[in-house]
Amino acid sequence: MIRVLHGEDEYSSSEALGKIRASAGPEEVRDANTTVFEGKSYKLADVIGAARVVPFMADRRVVIVRGVLERMQKRDKSLGNEWRDLTDLLRGVPASTDLVFVEQVNLRDNGLALKSVGPSASVQQFQKKRRGELEAWVRDRFVHYGASPTRDAVARIAWLAGTDMRLLDQEIKKLTLYAGDRDVTHDDVDLMVPDAREASIFAAVDAVLERRPTVAMKLLYSLLSGGSSVQSILSMLARQVRLLILSIELRQQGVDQQELGKRIGLTNRYALDKTMRQSANFGTDHLANIMRRLLTADLAIKQGNMDERLAVEILVGELSAT
Repeated sequence: MIRVLHGEDEYSSSEALGKIRASAGPEEVRDANTTVFEGKSYKLADVIGAARVVPFMADRRVVIVRGVLERMQKRDKSLGNEWRDLTDLLRGVPASTDLVFVEQVNLRDNGLALKSVGPSASVQQFQKKRRGELEAWVRDRFVHYGASPTRDAVARIAWLAGTDMRLLDQEIKKLTLYAGDRDVTHDDVDLMVPDAREASIFAAVDAVLERRPTVAMKLLYSLLSGGSSVQSILSMLARQVRLLILSIELRQQGVDQQELGKRIGLTNRYALDKTMRQSANFGTDHLANIMRRLLTADLAIKQGNMDERLAVEILVGELSAT
């Protein structure tokens, strides 16, 4: 069978590939019945030749080809003319072989790449999960590992780890072991997943915008001693201020929260709720002033007029106190 696994969700794609590889006989003969082609040096004749090999002490054989369909979609001239015959040659692949094309990009439905594998190919697309899909996946993953999470815990870990499914899976396993027989809670996530997606930077941004100077400075020093760059801290501050300005303007236009989240690119419920609560405490004039002060600090650092650590300390102290 000809199969195509494509899309940006690398973890889900690799899971699907693992299930296909498991069909290549018991573990002790699986490697002997699996051939992988990656890079740019392999030839079409080598791929077809490997696909026609009879399985060894098993019913099936798996041949994995990475990257070629993306190059076909981009019409990469270095690919060579031989791949133009792909459609015809694939008809000769025996039923005992799973020939799997794996791509970490989204292939176009009507593009050259997918047309080349033929209409009978099994095509699976793995797109990055959005708000509802991501939280549903997190809940299902907890259940898969025998755990029961609270709604807040699901929203919190989805926000912290984002769309990195591999990271999410690792953290869900850890939380399942930690919680044992009880429900996994929001507090468990905060305790066990402190560094995912620079959570401390988000906490520092919150403290600054919510005018908690003692907490803001404590978190700032923790971030700097932990190796976070001044530029990353300034960037996170600027990003959140921008989201707050957009939120205020869209609310004034009567846009509801769900649609507002889509427009500003915040599809995670936890992050969107937090931004909406923060936006109720500020006016656009005050936020615009914060943006100007961020720009002034950034220019002072880049022009060498002020030490970057001193600049961010003064900025955070002033912004969180006013």
